[in-house]
Amino acid sequence: MNGGVDLYLLAGVKTWPTYFREPAERLKAMSIEAGYADADVHVLYPYGDHTIPLHRQLREVARDVARRLALAADNLQPAIDRLGDLQMEAAGEYASAEGSPRHGAAAQPAAPRSSALAAPAGPIVEAIRERSAGRVVVLIGHSGGGVAAYHAGRRLLAEGAVRDCRIVQIGSPKVRIHPALRDRTAYFYATDERGRIRDPITRLGTWGGIRKAAAGIPVWDSRRWAPGHIAAITIDGGHKDYFQHGPSGAAAKTTNLERTAAAVLDWLVRSLRPVRPPSPAQ
Repeated sequence: MNGGVDLYLLAGVKTWPTYFREPAERLKAMSIEAGYADADVHVLYPYGDHTIPLHRQLREVARDVARRLALAADNLQPAIDRLGDLQMEAAGEYASAEGSPRHGAAAQPAAPRSSALAAPAGPIVEAIRERSAGRVVVLIGHSGGGVAAYHAGRRLLAEGAVRDCRIVQIGSPKVRIHPALRDRTAYFYATDERGRIRDPITRLGTWGGIRKAAAGIPVWDSRRWAPGHIAAITIDGGHKDYFQHGPSGAAAKTTNLERTAAAVLDWLVRSLRPVRPPSPAQ
């Protein structure tokens, strides 16, 4: 499957520039191997890099984790419906293209920008809009970067600023996911070989909410607003080690980076598979 895809790696707090060097190279290579001949990878720092004071970064992440879901203000479902129509029209292009041009497909006209979407991730949304208009965008956020990835993806889709968007959260605090983005969002967390959670950051935040059970009785559902795909990645180490690319013990044992990248790319390839138009009636 060929097509133009921009992958953005979004950093959490106190992230050094070298942290994403190997992941960026590996994800690009794996994307090309998966059939995306025109794949670019970029690194963004939504809360600033390692030079920004930690307390300031943590305050901004906490603000974004606590943001309300604001279903009515987001008005995302019409934008998602338009993307579905575009996918149907573009299915033949995906199947036959030998690699799409840098700005091959026009994005939908931008919807009015809601003030409810304006606060978080503003600078990175502007950067993505300028660089990736008409492209498929994949936002891969580690730690607090996963929180920013969700807010940025929500805004990009609501405005029709990109051709399509997927959101990947790795070792991130939980944030409530808009129902229209549920199937476009994946969440990965670290466990050891016995299945025990190794990343305390993933215990922060909530997907919970009230739903109506039988007879209309309200009950608390801990996954009321959860992403559509939630999966564990067995790694050596913990929160900071998802992208560790050095030796991991036994010679035949894959590195954390290989396991994380494989899990992300497996979901992405399945999620981005184009919707095929129905065959003409015989």
